[in-house]
Amino acid sequence: MNEELRDSLAQLVANRIQRNLQDNEDLENLLTVLGKPIMEAEAAEKPTLQEIQSLKAKEKTSDKGPYKLITKAENSGNPAFEKLQSYLKEKGGFVTLHGFKAWLFSSDPANKIGIRKK
Repeated sequence: MNEELRDSLAQLVANRIQRNLQDNEDLENLLTVLGKPIMEAEAAEKPTLQEIQSLKAKEKTSDKGPYKLITKAENSGNPAFEKLQSYLKEKGGFVTLHGFKAWLFSSDPANKIGIRKK
């Protein structure tokens, strides 16, 4: 889609929305909502200590010391995995929380999380 067509479609949609709004306050509210970044509206919730402790993990060792490997396969059906994973993604793949360091594995961020005591 070229830029001219995109702009024409955007103007058409904007005009139809404006005609259907009751007053200027409705328009201002809509523009306020549309102006916010999607990620801001759907910020990931911080996992609780209990949720983190509910995850099944395997003890592993790396050159930095012992850690626990948490995999999606071992935690299927546990919403705490998805919650921690979403939180990690939002924070750039690494966080410190509840006395732990947690990170997404760069080789498999969709399926592996590492965690160790701080």
